Amino acid sequence: MPEVVYSEETLRAQDGTELFCRVWLPVGPSGANSTGADAGDGTAAVATRGATATATATAAPAADVAGRARAVVVICHGQGDHSGRHTHVARFFAERGYAVYAYDHRGQGRSGGTRGHVDRFARYYDDLWLVIRTAKERHSGLRMFVIGQSLGGLIALGYAARRPTTITGVVVSSPGFIYLEKVPLWKKALAPVVSWIAPCMAFETGIQAEHISRDPAVVAAYKADKIRYPKVTARYYVEWDRATRAVFEGSKSLAVPCLFMPAGADQIISAQATVDFYNNDPHPDKKLVVWEGLYHDIFNEPEKEKVLKTAAAWIAERDGR
Repeated sequence: MPEVVYSEETLRAQDGTELFCRVWLPVGPSGANSTGADAGDGTAAVATRGATATATATAAPAADVAGRARAVVVICHGQGDHSGRHTHVARFFAERGYAVYAYDHRGQGRSGGTRGHVDRFARYYDDLWLVIRTAKERHSGLRMFVIGQSLGGLIALGYAARRPTTITGVVVSSPGFIYLEKVPLWKKALAPVVSWIAPCMAFETGIQAEHISRDPAVVAAYKADKIRYPKVTARYYVEWDRATRAVFEGSKSLAVPCLFMPAGADQIISAQATVDFYNNDPHPDKKLVVWEGLYHDIFNEPEKEKVLKTAAAWIAERDGR
């Protein structure tokens, strides 16, 4: 199993928003690399810091190990989350030879932008394309996979409908189609109005930490996480609501292989909506795995090792190695 070099960088979106990105690259058995030592847990000294890539930049941290990867995996996190909560997912794939990129959405985590806000949902697609394009420039010829959790799953599927030729496959866990947590009717009614009058006015989502995972340690860490921003703005809500309908409609013409993994006991997002999307998807290369009994964030459940191995096996069958 190869060692891993970890680095952090900032990518600059077309509108100037800075996107924080973590990168894990596999290295040879000796671990020798001029950029520094392994820091895959995100807490030790990193191999490279402060690298900045604009929409047209090609410079890469730890570029000398880029050619050793078998394929590229981009991790797209959920709402009110950040890439740091998926470090174990990134390391799992990096230790199996994949170059892994995990970035924070605008307005979340360590990225720039108004907290919990997006003015147009298409910004998320553009940001994902920036990360993918950056990775493609560094790992020319390698196949590209996107893993999307919750909101990240919605973004990944919407992106796949728009730029199907830029990726090899998509893995989505509990994609955010239908929100099960009860939103007061007054909030639903006022959201479109407030979206225009005060688009950045923020509201609590109502998501309960206990519904994220059945693992008490995960729940405790989720509650204590100071990087997370738990609110969303009025404009975000309106844009998300529109995007769910648009992306779901696109299920009838999806042109990318996809592994769908809803949580069977999800109390936040409808698992049935994912099953319905799968049934609508005409692509011959698709697979549905319903994780019965698991809560929303299947990559942070006690059974996460099984979930990760299932995702890795699906990707390995398609990475060309």
